[in-house]
Amino acid sequence: MVTLQKKRPQRGNSLLSHALAFAAGLIIHSLVSREDCGDVVLKEISKNKSKNSPASTALRPPQPLTQSLSDVSGVKLVSGGWVGETETKELNFYDIGLETGTDKVQGQKNLHLCLKEGKMCNEPKHVREECQPFGHFYHTLYQQKLGSYSHKDAEPFQFLEVGFFNGNGYDMYRKFLPRGECHSIEISCLPHGDKNDGKTWPWGNFAEKNPKYQQYLDENLLHCGDANDVNYLMDVWTKEMKRPGAPPLKVVVDDGSHEAAHMAQSVLFWLPRIEPGGFLFVEDIQPSSVANAFTTQFLPQIMKDLHYCGDKDKPTEDEACFPTLVGMVQSIHCEMHICVIERNQAPAKELSLEESKLPTNGLDLKKCKSMLPGHW
Repeated sequence: MVTLQKKRPQRGNSLLSHALAFAAGLIIHSLVSREDCGDVVLKEISKNKSKNSPASTALRPPQPLTQSLSDVSGVKLVSGGWVGETETKELNFYDIGLETGTDKVQGQKNLHLCLKEGKMCNEPKHVREECQPFGHFYHTLYQQKLGSYSHKDAEPFQFLEVGFFNGNGYDMYRKFLPRGECHSIEISCLPHGDKNDGKTWPWGNFAEKNPKYQQYLDENLLHCGDANDVNYLMDVWTKEMKRPGAPPLKVVVDDGSHEAAHMAQSVLFWLPRIEPGGFLFVEDIQPSSVANAFTTQFLPQIMKDLHYCGDKDKPTEDEACFPTLVGMVQSIHCEMHICVIERNQAPAKELSLEESKLPTNGLDLKKCKSMLPGHW
C-alpha cells in the first residue's frame, strides 16, 4: 500500500477515529463488491434486449482525470481503486495488471530486479535502463486516459483489443473497465492449417491457454480472424459490434503482430469509427525492424495532418496525407513504446472497404506531397 499524505490541522481523536473507520469501510466495500466487465456487459445487453429500445445516443462521456497524485490529500492507493476521504471510484491499472499477469506493467515491477540483481532482464545490453527489464511501463498512460472509464457509474461503451494472445491483457481490461463491452480479435484461434492465410493458422492456438477461452467465445466477444484483413474487420464491425442498441465504440487497443503495416492499418480502419472523445492506443512501437516504419513513416504523416489547414487557392500544395482521418484527431500522445490518438468531437463515420485500406503512402512519407520540402 502506498500512502500519499499532506499535513493537516488536528481535529481531535474522536473525529480521527470516525474517519479511519469510514475509510476502512470503503476499502472493504471496494474489495468485495467489484464485478468484472463481462458480468456487467451481459446485464446491460439483457436489459437493452428486454426493453427492445436502442441505447441513448446522447451518452455522457467520462470526465477526464485532472488531478495529479501529488494534489490528492489523505488518499491511499489500494488494490483496485482509490480510497480516501471520499471514494473517487477510479480503479488502478497497475494493480490489476499485476493481478492478471499482463506484460503491460511488468517493466515497472522488474526494473529494480534487472538493474540491481540482474534478474528479469530482457535486453540487458540496451543503453537506456528502462529498456532492459522484461515488460512495459504502459500503466501511466492508460491510467491517465482511461481512468475515468473505470468508474462503475460510467456510461456503457465498447472496447476492442487487437491481439488477444493468451488473454492476460484482455483479462486485465475486463477488470479495469467494468462498464465496457470488451471485444478482442485473435488470429491464432483460427482452425489449424498449413497456411497463414487468414482462414487457417499453423502455429498453435495461443488463446485457448486462457482458462476463460470458451466463455469468451460463447459470449461472442472473442473473434477469431486476421485483424489486418479489412474484409474480416468489416464483418466484425457490422455484424458483431455495430448492433442496434449497442453501446458506442470508445476505445481500441492495437497489441497484435507489432508490424508497422498492421498497426497503421488498425489506425486507418478503426479511428474514424471511434466515437467522439474516444482513444486508439498502439503498443509495442519500440525500435525493431518490423515496427520502425510506424514511428518514422506513419506517425509523422498523421502528425502533419493533425495541423492540416489546406489552401483553397492552391489545393495541391498542402494536401492531406490521410484524407479519411483529417478533422478527426484531437491529440497524439506518446510515451515510451506506446502512443495514443485521441478523437475530437467530430462525429464517427463509416468508410467503404477501399477507404478503410492503408494507402500507398502509409509507410512511405515521401509519397505524400505535402511532406516534401517546401510543402509543409
